[in-house]
Amino acid sequence: MFYFLKGLEIFKMIYIVYELMANKYLFSNYALIGEDLDLKQNVNLEIDQNGRIINISCDNISENIEILPNHQTFLMIPGFINSHVHIGDNFAKELGFNKELEEIVAPPFSLKHKLLRQTPKDIKINGIQNAVLEMLSNGITFFIDFREEGVEGVNLLKKALTESSINFLALGRFMDESEIESVFDIADGVGLSSYKQITSSNKKFIVSAKQKFKKIIACHCAEKIRNENLINNIFTDNIVDVIIHGTKFTKKDLEKINRYNKSLVLCPRSNGYFGTGFPPINEILKLKIPISLGTDNLMVNNTDLFEEIRYLYRISRVLCSHNKDIQITSKDLLKMVTINAAKNFNVEMEFGSISKGKFADLFLIDLSFPNLFSSKLDSNNIYDLITQRTKSENIIKTYIKGCLVFERK
Repeated sequence: MFYFLKGLEIFKMIYIVYELMANKYLFSNYALIGEDLDLKQNVNLEIDQNGRIINISCDNISENIEILPNHQTFLMIPGFINSHVHIGDNFAKELGFNKELEEIVAPPFSLKHKLLRQTPKDIKINGIQNAVLEMLSNGITFFIDFREEGVEGVNLLKKALTESSINFLALGRFMDESEIESVFDIADGVGLSSYKQITSSNKKFIVSAKQKFKKIIACHCAEKIRNENLINNIFTDNIVDVIIHGTKFTKKDLEKINRYNKSLVLCPRSNGYFGTGFPPINEILKLKIPISLGTDNLMVNNTDLFEEIRYLYRISRVLCSHNKDIQITSKDLLKMVTINAAKNFNVEMEFGSISKGKFADLFLIDLSFPNLFSSKLDSNNIYDLITQRTKSENIIKTYIKGCLVFERK
């Protein structure tokens, strides 16, 4: 009986009961589970007090998906990861409309950088915070930011997000050689605007800082033009881990991505906005390069990754119209903003899928919305419906570490 337990044993029992009570449970009619985004039904997640999934109970799909009239039917999807964004320019939406790439964003004298220097900190912070609210409403639970303005820019981002639960990596940008080590120290890595920033005089400092702090370096490359010398240097120097854009990459360049084990992030809508072309998506598919996607500068694009994957899908269809053997699947598209993204930034042990041991970062869409109605819905075409029809309005709730961070009223 309980009364015969000693004091310490009683304490242990109370503590165990408390631990069990601290766990959370999330239920969904359907969910995309694991590294292959398998569709399951009657899904229940048990989440510990640290926000990690410790148990998943679910059933296999035995028949067509049933959507009852006038009833909410939830589908749980792993939180999206925005693999490349410049969140600091969110205060300047559409101020560069119909202007050229260099005129809008090229450092240090473009419109964007002038505005960053001239705009008060409180306005930039307000822009960052509103961008995060927009991301959460779009199912984005993690973003990788290219942070301008050196150490000050990284500190500004951290200050803006002190009370936010969203996950992010801040890739800082050093203003000069004196800032290199400081940026590596306070940021999650370095985000270069171009490999031209690596010079004969600063290369040794960058290599030394990377080895000391063991953090990633990402770099814009071949967004508008293909500079063969720069591309060759990126691979031979082996300093850069993640390449952003690659819009003008040739098959030879893409083969080096695999050979040198580099990650590749595409920003197709940004390329379209700036008129720089289409990413070589079908060559990428042939080579099985696990790309992820980003929305790029927020002054020119919104944060909606559903729009991003739809745009990429249509590009692929146009570019491969002569070759019906090349097809991009809806599951491929979803992996670009979940599984692949986590792997490309070395966070796959904790993020990227609804899996045991990972954080419960996810969102729920309601399949009963009119725009998602279909007379036949099963475990095959559900992926097509998700990628081609889902709008942000269909997202009902977003969770980070099992905690509700967004709810559409």
